[in-house]
Amino acid sequence: MKKINFKQLLIATDITRKHCENIDCRENFANVLYRNGNGIASHALALKIYNSNEETEYSDEEMSLIQEHANAFCKPFFIDALNRAINNQPEEVTDKQE
Repeated sequence: MKKINFKQLLIATDITRKHCENIDCRENFANVLYRNGNGIASHALALKIYNSNEETEYSDEEMSLIQEHANAFCKPFFIDALNRAINNQPEEVTDKQE
């Protein structure tokens, strides 16, 4: 089981990762699953993510659906942030100075 907080997903806003923001991705990613998923499992997962308010546990099956849909339908910055959250490697600093 892995935990992800879709309400405060730390996303790098540029390729150099100098600027990061906590972004509420619940509705947008739930809609990805709702529009592109198949079956009741995708529907239930979309609602689980949409209704989450904090770090939430996801089963291996749910994680598989999350990664499958993120890789197929999301932008690279979101995929990077999701993979870092899954691997418990969030961005360390926001607004880094050179």
